[in-house]
Parts: sequence; structure tokens; C-alpha cells
Amino acid sequence: MIKRIKYIVFLCCLLTCANSFSQEVKGFELSIDKDTILIGDHITLSVKYKFNPRLIASFPELKDTVVPGVELVRELKIDTIRTENTISEYVKKYIITSFDSGHYFIMFPIIVEKPDDFESPDTLVSNIVQFHVNTIPVDTLTYKMFDIKEQIRYPIMLDEVLLWVFIIVAATVIIIAGIILYRRWKNKQPLFGKAKPKIPPHVLAFKELSLLKTEKLWQQGKVKLYYTRITDIIRIYIEDRFSIAAMEKTSDEILADIKKNKIDKLYSFDKLREMFYTSDLVKFAKYQSTPDENETSFNTAYEFVTSTQPQQEEIQEEQTAELQIIDEKIKEENTNE
Repeated sequence: MIKRIKYIVFLCCLLTCANSFSQEVKGFELSIDKDTILIGDHITLSVKYKFNPRLIASFPELKDTVVPGVELVRELKIDTIRTENTISEYVKKYIITSFDSGHYFIMFPIIVEKPDDFESPDTLVSNIVQFHVNTIPVDTLTYKMFDIKEQIRYPIMLDEVLLWVFIIVAATVIIIAGIILYRRWKNKQPLFGKAKPKIPPHVLAFKELSLLKTEKLWQQGKVKLYYTRITDIIRIYIEDRFSIAAMEKTSDEILADIKKNKIDKLYSFDKLREMFYTSDLVKFAKYQSTPDENETSFNTAYEFVTSTQPQQEEIQEEQTAELQIIDEKIKEENTNE
């Protein structure tokens, strides 16, 4: 209240001190579109200036607070009104509001200069506009207090869930496919399609030895190739039959694994060692083996496969184990379904 009284006194002083030069600025006019509002409503304050070639005047630059209790919301651009291609009027608008109830007066100081005397500007005042700000009346007798309402929970829409459902389903499919492919790779099965029936190691070895015999390599002078084929057949057989990585090891390492796994008890270890040593001499030392040594190496390979091939009881045990594995897989698939 004290601030408003001081403001009114200041306006009265400006009105009293204005000299006769103010008669020339009657072209300035303040106006508002409402004289009564509720707290928080907006009012459009217009400043109109009629062009006067004898004077140079500028529109007021308003800050956040226009007058105590009245705040500036935003400032609009200057509009111009032309009459016969000559600017005759400027209009500047301000959007203002108030959050305190009461009666308010607005008056602007205007700086005016003469073109022939810029060093002696004069400060004048515009006309006064006034408006009243009302509050919303509250009936204290019938007024009832209500608690703050809880947050409203809207139902979840299908569009909001569909993306997450798709991501979860896709991730599940990828994980299941990865597990299946990993198991097939670990069991040395083709990643896609059905696995072909595996030929028993001894059957494959007999087949390759028979093919080697018909080729007659050493009789044609291809002794090195002949021994390479024999040792490769035996290496593959040892790897598939006894799960020893024979293809990646030297002859001495293979012989050491044979002793370690007690395979030497199934066949003469000395004969097998002689075959591997003869093969290494031919392949790496350019040794010229005799026909008897060539025949003996072939017979040793054939006898080794014959002596170490699975017996009928072992074959039945392997078949039983395979059937158990198949039954477990079928049960697991039925459980997942």
C-alpha cells in the first residue's frame, strides 16, 4: 500500500512539473482493452503515437515490472498505420498482468527531443490509464476443503506394449536359436538340416585301406604319398575311435597317448611304432623303403584297426547310450513345448 501511495505522489509531481512543451505531445495516447480483470488475467496495453515532424519521441522500454504489482508478460512489435503512403501513426502493444488484487494506475514518462536541439531533451508524461484486479470470492461458510487427488493412471494401450512384446519375442527366438546351433556345433553336427548318419570309424578305415591297396601307389614309385595316406587313415581312426587329437600331434605324441590310454594292450605296440617310424623316415628323411616294408606297414595298419575295432558288446552299449540321449532330447523338447 505504501508503494502505491509513493507511486501516485510521483505521478502527481510529474503532472505538476510538465511545462507548456507537453502540449506538443498530445499525439501520445495510452489505452487498455479491459478495466477490470481477475487475478492472473491478461490486459493489452496500447501506446499510440501520432507522427509529429517537429518532435522525435521514443516508445518506453518496459522491464519485467511495469509498475508495482503489474508485470510485463510480453512485448509486441510496433504496428504502423499509413495514410496515402505516409506514416501517420505508430502503435506499440504490451501484454501485462497482475497477481495482486487492487486498483492500479499506469503512466509513462516520455522523452521528447526537437530535431534542432538534441542536447536538451525533455521528459514528459503520458495520460493515465487505470484498471482494477479482483480476486475470486470464497464463501467461508459453505467452502469445503478437498485433499489433493492422486495421480490419474490411464490404461496401457496396445501401441505402447506392442514394441516391447516384439523385442522380447525376438530376443527369446535369438537366444533359443543360439543354444540349438551351439549344441549342434559342439556335437559336430551340421548347423542346418538333419545330421547324416555317422559311419563307424573302423568301417571308414577299412574302406580307405581297401581303396589305398587298389591304387598301388608304392608300385608306381609314389612311396611318400603311400605312407602319408596310411598314417592319415590311422590318425583319423585313432581320433574318431579313441577321441585322441591325432591329426594335430607327432608320431611320438600319438604313441605316448596310445600307451597312456592302454590301447597298446589291444595290439602290438612295437609293430605300430615301427610303422610310424618308417613313415617318418620316408616322408622327412628321403628314406627308400623296401617292398617288404611297404607291405608290412599296410598289414600293420589293417591289423591295428581289426584288433581295436569295437566288439559286439561295446557296440550294443554305444547304441543303448545313443538311444538314451535321443529319449532325453525328446523329453526335453516336449517339456519346452
